Amino acid sequence: MKILIDTHVLLWALMEPDRLSPVARGLVSDPATALVVSSVSAWEISTKHRLGRLDGAAAVVHGYRSHLERLGAEDLPILSRHAILAGSLGGTHRDPFDRMLAAQSLVETIPIVTGDAALSDLGATTIW
Repeated sequence: MKILIDTHVLLWALMEPDRLSPVARGLVSDPATALVVSSVSAWEISTKHRLGRLDGAAAVVHGYRSHLERLGAEDLPILSRHAILAGSLGGTHRDPFDRMLAAQSLVETIPIVTGDAALSDLGATTIW
């Protein structure tokens, strides 16, 4: 199975795995699961860390690539087709990071592992 993991799932998998749901923890730790992490997660983590909203994330920001490798995760770049859909999605949810994750999930037809209901409200298939 191939899954896109939300930013908070990435952070919890790296720093606080007990916060993941049993299903999410099982998927992230299963070597048969192909993990995909959006480039928007790197942007979100570094932005929120810079703003002082992710105090414990300095190690993740500075070693981001090595953390993805440790998880065996593939980096999903932001492509124009993702950006166009993210900007076009309906709904009232305004978070640009969530809109991009939902768009990438839809374009790539990959379910997203998240505890955030807003992503399913944007049309993405979610697993938690």
